[in-house]
Amino acid sequence: MTAALGHGGILGIDLGTSSVKLLYTDRSGRSIKCREPYDEISTDGWYNALCAATGRLKGEEICAVGLSSQVGTYIVNGKDVISWSDPVGGKQLERVLSHYSRITFLQEISMPHPKILSYPLPRLRYIRLKNKRVDSVCMPKDFLIQKLCGKSVTDPFSWRGLCNLKFGHYSQMLLQETGIDASCLPEIVPVQSVAGIITQTAAKQTGLPAGIPVYTGCNDFFAGLLGMGVLENGSLFDITGTSEHLGIITSNMTDTDDGLICGPYFQNYVHYGVTASSGRSLQFATQLDAHGGIDPAACLAHAPPIFLPYLNGERAPVWDEKAKGVFFGIGGETSKKELAWAVMEGVVFSLYHIYQHMGRPRAKSITVAGGAAGNDVLNRLKASLFGLPVITLCENDVSVLGAQMIAAVGEGWYADLHAAAKECVKPAGRLMPDPSLKKLLLKRFALYRRLYPALKQSFEIFDKI
Repeated sequence: MTAALGHGGILGIDLGTSSVKLLYTDRSGRSIKCREPYDEISTDGWYNALCAATGRLKGEEICAVGLSSQVGTYIVNGKDVISWSDPVGGKQLERVLSHYSRITFLQEISMPHPKILSYPLPRLRYIRLKNKRVDSVCMPKDFLIQKLCGKSVTDPFSWRGLCNLKFGHYSQMLLQETGIDASCLPEIVPVQSVAGIITQTAAKQTGLPAGIPVYTGCNDFFAGLLGMGVLENGSLFDITGTSEHLGIITSNMTDTDDGLICGPYFQNYVHYGVTASSGRSLQFATQLDAHGGIDPAACLAHAPPIFLPYLNGERAPVWDEKAKGVFFGIGGETSKKELAWAVMEGVVFSLYHIYQHMGRPRAKSITVAGGAAGNDVLNRLKASLFGLPVITLCENDVSVLGAQMIAAVGEGWYADLHAAAKECVKPAGRLMPDPSLKKLLLKRFALYRRLYPALKQSFEIFDKI
């Protein structure tokens, strides 16, 4: 690869949970995508995968790099990794939520603190407790900036829960609560700022041109929203994946006593809920019906079971890590295809459960992205149950597209993120609701809602056996 300052194309990089994704686009609109899975979940595993992926872009002119990554995953002292999915820090989270008021959190971090173990405050308290010495803590994107640019830099959104998003710095009060000094954490700079330039060492390792700018970027969730073109008030979205994010952009802070999350998102706010098991549940559905081809009418004609998709416990809106997956209503004639249907329906029911807790906000449509966005059965279920058109996109790897868009704005390709979204985000299809299907789904959803409360105590007993 050659340096092409002011020319060439822009490379987006997203360090995901299981793989690194790259998206290169030049001025003509020509794009190259590649993905490289990790050999292991470690700093070496991430960086080796990046080097393997960038090696496929040999010969391409690159003028800038934009970054995104998973968050809630922490690298302690440059090596030890605590994943966002690790079930540690429960006692620390309980202390955080009981020790500080909602008003304090609004003042210190510009948002209420959610019931999420992987947020910085409970995780850093846990890290301090388990380590005799803490010299540094960072997240995957921060680690990548260090490797590429030799600087310890991050953005405000990646450190939501410890960063005052209004002023763009760590909350000193809450930082004291962690017992970790600010010098151990990366410096916070704006999302669209240049974190640094590719060093000679990084250039030799990755093949990226030395001297080109690396834009700081943001967490994969917000980068994904950008890559979906979700910026305006009233935009309803569903990002599918390992976990699933369903929410809406609002112009004001929304009361989150409903157990959901609301916080600043660029010039607006984002109000949303996150499930825990959607991706795993859909994998389970594939195992049940490896050949696909599910006909909704045929499945529903035989009154298929109802499924609670809590294979990894559940986050919003029930917040119960002890919850389990459950089939209700299996009969002697129930087929694997009907079980697979029930799993997909259960995943959509979990999203609609969040939507109900949000107050069923008005929207013109729901935009979907991520790995499951191409599933026509899921999209039909979503359109019919929500009573809204489902908009699919040409590019479903939206986090890496969002990272690329941030760098493109920084390089002057577009005036701002709105202009970038208008140019870069392309709709692929529009699936309309089926009113007759909605009536039946709502009846089944009413029964779905009754199952978890009826089983909650049984989940707790089962967990102790």
